[in-house]
Amino acid sequence: MIEQLTVTAFAVARDVTLAPGPGLNVITGETGAGKSIIVDALDFLFGGRHGRGVVAAGADSARVCATVRAGDACLAVERTVRLSGRTAGRIDGESAPADRLRELGARVIDIHGQSEQLTLLRPAVQLAVLDAFGGLQARRDALATQVRELRALRREIEAVSLDSRERERLIDQLRFETEEIAGAGLVPGEDEALRREQRRLGSVERLLAASATALEALDAPSIAEAVAALEEIGESDPDADDLAAQGVTLEQAAADLGRSLRAYRETLEDDPERREAVDARLDLIARLRRKYGERVEAILAYEQEARERLDAIETAGASLEDLRERAGALAGVAAEAAASLSQARREAAARLIAEVSAELERLEMPGAALAAGFACEDDADGLAVTLPDYEVVAPGADASIGGEPGIRAFTESGVDQMELLASFNPGSPPRPLRSVASGGETSRFLLALTTVLGAAAEPRLVVLDEVDEGVGGRAGSVVGGALRRLAERHQVLCVTHLPQVAAYGARHFVVTKAGEDGGAWSDIEEVEGEDRLRELALMLGGDTPANRAAAGELLEAAG
Repeated sequence: MIEQLTVTAFAVARDVTLAPGPGLNVITGETGAGKSIIVDALDFLFGGRHGRGVVAAGADSARVCATVRAGDACLAVERTVRLSGRTAGRIDGESAPADRLRELGARVIDIHGQSEQLTLLRPAVQLAVLDAFGGLQARRDALATQVRELRALRREIEAVSLDSRERERLIDQLRFETEEIAGAGLVPGEDEALRREQRRLGSVERLLAASATALEALDAPSIAEAVAALEEIGESDPDADDLAAQGVTLEQAAADLGRSLRAYRETLEDDPERREAVDARLDLIARLRRKYGERVEAILAYEQEARERLDAIETAGASLEDLRERAGALAGVAAEAAASLSQARREAAARLIAEVSAELERLEMPGAALAAGFACEDDADGLAVTLPDYEVVAPGADASIGGEPGIRAFTESGVDQMELLASFNPGSPPRPLRSVASGGETSRFLLALTTVLGAAAEPRLVVLDEVDEGVGGRAGSVVGGALRRLAERHQVLCVTHLPQVAAYGARHFVVTKAGEDGGAWSDIEEVEGEDRLRELALMLGGDTPANRAAAGELLEAAG
């Protein structure tokens, strides 16, 4: 769990400290106040890919620190990102790369953001969730290893099968292609960066002229005259002090903008040699794109693939017959493992659907009907597995595999294509979740799934960013109850806009945004007692006696 989180110069959080407790911690605040900044900061801390764009205006770096309790250990975790884009992480004072931070995050935290609702609608993600629920990851990983070995053998067989003349021709071609790409020294994203630089270099004269015009306007005496006049108004009319204060702000803003603009002008330089070098580099990349891929990343991927093919051809030394025998044996082992995994998945799907359905009933969705659709496709180069082309697994149904023997297409995850099916209207047959769920229904489904998966998981921090999106006030209390049940095993941090949900929090934090030092900054503080009643009343529509009474009723009902 997280005992304390400190966020410094991260986006709109200049200096924010959060000390969540065990159980359910709720975060509320007005729209635009920056409620999700804590979610983003935690994602960054545990290895998320956030660039220099998160560094607050005027700062040279952003920093997130946390005291993390993992089992019996208490760890100090820190990560920074500078304006250069360079990041650095530390665990208990020792350097920790992003991979190590992500590894720690996988042990102590689950982050469910608003985008995850869309991610959950992808069949591949649903299959991974099913494997996690069923405890099938080890079997899935073992099958993935077998599949990789089988594909490597088949590539080697293909290489050895080539006649010698074709083999030599292909070796020469692959050598040329890999050397040409490697010689270019491409860097991912380089083409976009070069195009931006090209546009800037080609616009230097216009940029200089525009900067000069802007500076001339900022240095014009009219601004000083306006400020002096406003001061005179403020001296003569005390009720107009705010005009004089705004005049001072205008003068400071003009001075700050002038300094920034002069610093920007110093970076502008007409450099014909650099422009020529950029044009030549883009021409080289364009030639490679025509041959190998539309983007630099695709070109580099082609180079890697070409190297693997070249290695396979050059190192192929085993006899073709031996290779085919080994590949056949491995295909048989992989087919048996895939069939066993498919059977286990169907059994796990029946249990998962039953438990999620029960949780949805607690979330006042008793009419929800869930199922899992399993499909597989034929492929002449596939694995020999007995499976039906398509079948639906529902609670109480026989999960044993039928179907006819066939040669089925496979990936590292097996031969199954699985998709969750749902109907949230009584009498309607289940259809793919992505085509039937509204925002609120998807939110409650995600919460139900998170609760079911969390029941068997080790205690950890579960972060939910507006999991009640699209949920109305009537259903808010049942969502709050579900969050509290989840919080009986895990520390839960929930960003919410519903007072019915916020009332269930063991601790309640409020995010506010205020202008200061020429910028808008977010802050967060815990509210208790009358302050909490006031926040809940505001969430209900305004701080009135009636809403305060209603807020008190919400807290009493939440217990």
